[in-house]
Amino acid sequence: MQMQEVIEKLKDILASEGKCELKTKDIAKELGIHPDTFNSMKFRNSIPYAHILNFLEKRNISINYFFYGSSPKDQLECEYKYKILKLYKTNASLGGGGINDILDFENILIDQKILDFFKTKDCELITCYGESMEPIIKDKSICVINRNKTFKNRSICVVNTKDGLFIKQVLKQDNGVILHSLNPLYKDIFYKNGDFLLVGVVVGELSKI
Repeated sequence: MQMQEVIEKLKDILASEGKCELKTKDIAKELGIHPDTFNSMKFRNSIPYAHILNFLEKRNISINYFFYGSSPKDQLECEYKYKILKLYKTNASLGGGGINDILDFENILIDQKILDFFKTKDCELITCYGESMEPIIKDKSICVINRNKTFKNRSICVVNTKDGLFIKQVLKQDNGVILHSLNPLYKDIFYKNGDFLLVGVVVGELSKI
């Protein structure tokens, strides 16, 4: 769905409440978003899922009905629950910076059933570029990261280093860690204690078919 289509649907809902001839800044106000930020989202076609879900929840409007046009009957037969996750606009595996609170991200609407499949509730997403972790993690796939999952030796993790951000299998050593690539064409990398930070454990991977 395009951002302009979302705006038109929001206008229709507000029109049914007697609010007509609304401008973009009026829609932004209804969603609780600054007009300049909203215009930027419109330009980038970045849908503010979190604000829209709050908007719909207050009016008891089905998410499925708004985004996919399913009927109330369909909604009763098959109720989907969604979760909003952060997709960080950096990359991993070949470097690119660390995950932190000020790093740019976008909100992604994910079916809760996908997270149930990965057996995780609290997670974030990051795009992985490169072939160093193939065949398990493919180039341009999205990795599901759990920051709270207990790290175990040989876990595949997101690791922040002075050389950038990596997704590697982590082999514990007495004085540090070895970041191991599953692709034999890539050499292992050693970091001593204090030169790396384990950001989170990779619990799943989403890739295009």
